[in-house]
Amino acid sequence: MYPTLGMDLLNGLKLAFSKSESIQESPSFIVENIGVAADDQVLKSAEKLILQEDVDLTLSFCGVLLLPQLARLQEQYKRPLIHLDLGGRVYNEEHCNPYVLHHTLNLWQSSFAAGQYAAEHMGKKCLLAVSFYDGAYHMTEAFNLGFTSKGGNITRFFVGNADYKLETFEGLFQGIQEEEPDFIYGIFSYKEGDKFLKAFANSDYNGKIPIMANPSLTDEAIATEDYGIQKLETIASWSFDDGSPAMREFISNYTAQYDIPVNIISLMGYEVGITIVESISSEGTIMARLQDALNGKSIESPRGLLRYNSFNESQLDEFKIRKFEFNEVQYHNNITGTIDSSFTEKLQEELKDLPANGWQNPYLCT
Repeated sequence: MYPTLGMDLLNGLKLAFSKSESIQESPSFIVENIGVAADDQVLKSAEKLILQEDVDLTLSFCGVLLLPQLARLQEQYKRPLIHLDLGGRVYNEEHCNPYVLHHTLNLWQSSFAAGQYAAEHMGKKCLLAVSFYDGAYHMTEAFNLGFTSKGGNITRFFVGNADYKLETFEGLFQGIQEEEPDFIYGIFSYKEGDKFLKAFANSDYNGKIPIMANPSLTDEAIATEDYGIQKLETIASWSFDDGSPAMREFISNYTAQYDIPVNIISLMGYEVGITIVESISSEGTIMARLQDALNGKSIESPRGLLRYNSFNESQLDEFKIRKFEFNEVQYHNNITGTIDSSFTEKLQEELKDLPANGWQNPYLCT
């Protein structure tokens, strides 16, 4: 989905360091391949970076199933780790370690918020439609829990074909006809998302039945043509159409320096960069126990004030309600409202024992 993920991440990191007035010299970046980010290569590469390269800090875009072993490895060597993921899974206590930060876009938390918002504003009857790939993370369950907590009822689940090229969405439209839902909740991305949008836009339900969706469906880097889709909303921790000075400055600086558009990977790289800057001690070294280094700190980021909660996961003050709209040139996720996200840390404590089943690789790395 993001073929230039490594470059985008590094671009964001380098931009954060170049704009920091407190950094006197640029750090060295050592890139190590971890394959599919879901097997022992993650652990081998992390240990190699420490023993052979003597790195001060490791960044890893990987899934959660190996995180407990990776966290223990970093603790044994007393070296800090920042784990990156878009936030499709709930972290639990075995993922928590004073040497490890989790930097995410809080997708499962915003999915829960989307469920509550939909029950209060879109109706109590939902048909949930997911792709075979995207539905195997905690976002599906989080939406379900949020929706039912406000009296909503999911009347049917539609799961797309494992081979999206064979999917016709006939089963989805049959389900809509039979259930007559108030709205659809969709979890699709990339080519599956593209096919879903085209199919729904060309159906009799476009504009009649609204869609609440996971923000991966409306990623501006992927949705580049006008589908004619109507009444589509998402809830997320970011929007590149946010008019805040911090977001405008990030987009301006990034496009000026690299002459390419921003995306969510470069955004995460930039936020990780400013987090690292905040972790550097007065002596110019990175504190190994990142939890202690950032305790009580709020960091101004393009998404708003960012802090790390008791699970050491990045957290913002609010989620943004976004309307997906085409403006004759490109798609925008225009902000129509906000939702207080302060409930998410307590919710994470309640859901920390959810089984970590499903796909091993991080979301999204199709």
